[in-house]
Amino acid sequence: MANTDTSNWEVRGWQGVVVTVPPEWDIAAISGDADQGYMRLDDIDNMPRVEIKWQKAKGFVDIDGVVDKYLTELGRKRKKGEPEVEVDRDCVVVSKRRMRRKRDLNCFAWHGATDGFGAGWYCEECERVMVVQVLALPDEDGLALAGEIIGSLQDHPEDEWITWSTYGLQMQAPERFTLSGQKLMAGLIELQFEDKGEQIIAARWGMANVVLKDGSLRRWAQREIPPHHKGVKLSYEDATFRGHPAVEVSGYFANPLRHIQSFAMHVVGKPYPEAVKGWVWHSREENRIYYAGVLVDEDRLELAEQVARRIACPDADESDSEREEPIR
Repeated sequence: MANTDTSNWEVRGWQGVVVTVPPEWDIAAISGDADQGYMRLDDIDNMPRVEIKWQKAKGFVDIDGVVDKYLTELGRKRKKGEPEVEVDRDCVVVSKRRMRRKRDLNCFAWHGATDGFGAGWYCEECERVMVVQVLALPDEDGLALAGEIIGSLQDHPEDEWITWSTYGLQMQAPERFTLSGQKLMAGLIELQFEDKGEQIIAARWGMANVVLKDGSLRRWAQREIPPHHKGVKLSYEDATFRGHPAVEVSGYFANPLRHIQSFAMHVVGKPYPEAVKGWVWHSREENRIYYAGVLVDEDRLELAEQVARRIACPDADESDSEREEPIR
């Protein structure tokens, strides 16, 4: 059962949508992209708890009609034998003051086999139509629970970095990068991003005590990291990163043609993705291994450290990780 004590709640983020929820709730379904998408969070018993839909739109948007359509679709999904859904369009799930700058805030609630509380709005800053609902159990204060969750929701980043967070991997990537690949598995969470040939990879492996049974993080990195940077000749150096045992990874393409292409692009003043830089580190307290690496122009290698320092790591050296870096 979830309560409204938000002191231990955690962030979940996808495609620029960030929400704070009870720690046992996590992403169970995702689809679409930054322009039109869907995200669902389930609890530990696989019960859907939060549904979020977004869609880019310009000009006039009939939010009241959008919510009506959403509720109609919910009614159609009612299973045989379940009670009719009773809809309340006059409730206040979250205040307009808390959702300032959100145009045409439209709250709703419904009661059936479970209870749902939600809201729809239009954000003029990111030009997104948002619809979100929270499902509650009978013994929960669903209205208060939904108010906290919906009130925490951000539909666009406040700076040039987008937060991505699911299953123990919380990281940020510059807004210019788009998601190009993902692996959401029990032992590995990996997100890949791309922009004009440049790449970012962030990954988290669990059960580090098992995968590091030979005791060498460097040997493990030499086995696991090369598939992420095909065609690149990598080198590895033992290091300490954010207070953790680490391996610094670096390299360049082995193919001479890539060097010629790089030279040609630099002659005309354009960047060329040619160099790899990254860190593998072992968080003993979490029993996890992290990797943050980039493939970028040689003049942009500082991006690797910026990304790596923005990966949430509870036992990191906080005084070190809070250092601000410019965005490239």
